Amino acid sequence: MNDHQPVSMEVHHEIQQFLYKEARFLDDEMMREWLTDMVDPEIRYQLVVRDERFRKDKSPDREREVYLFDDDFTILDLRVKQFETGLQYMNDPAQRMIRVVSNVEAFHRDSDGEFEVHSYGIASRFRRQYEGERSVFRRKDVLRRADDGTLKLLSRRIELGERVVRNKNLLFFL
Repeated sequence: MNDHQPVSMEVHHEIQQFLYKEARFLDDEMMREWLTDMVDPEIRYQLVVRDERFRKDKSPDREREVYLFDDDFTILDLRVKQFETGLQYMNDPAQRMIRVVSNVEAFHRDSDGEFEVHSYGIASRFRRQYEGERSVFRRKDVLRRADDGTLKLLSRRIELGERVVRNKNLLFFL
C-alpha cells in the first residue's frame, strides 16, 4: 500500500485530464506532439510482462519480469520517427486505436511537484475488416510539474495483464 498523501481533488482532476489528453493524442496519431508536449526529457518508459509462478515460489519479483521495452527519451524519439516515415507496413492502412484509462489514483511524492499515479487501461487496436486486438494493462507513472506549470510524464512502468503477448506487434504506446 502506498503511504504517500493523496492529491487534492483539483490536482486529481488535472492528472486525469492529462491522462485523457495523452490517450487522445496517441489515438489520433499525434505522437510527436505527445513526445514534445507531454513527455519529460528524463523519461524512463518500461513495458513488462510477469512470469507466472506458484505462490510458494518466493523468488524476487525482478526475476519474474521480462522487459519488452526499457526506453529513454532518445529511444522514444526514434520510435516516433519510425512512425513518421510512413514505412511501417503494419500501419498501412492505418490502424485505429482506442485507449481507455480508468481507476486513477494519485499521490504526492517526496520530491516537490512530482506525483505518483496508478491507473488501469485497455488499448484496443483495429486494422482492416478482420483484425482486432486488445491489451489490458496497469501503469505506475510519475508526473513532474514543469517550470511552465504543465505536467510531464517522467516515468512509466506498464505491466501487461497477459503473460504471453498475443498481439501481432507492439507498434503503439500504452
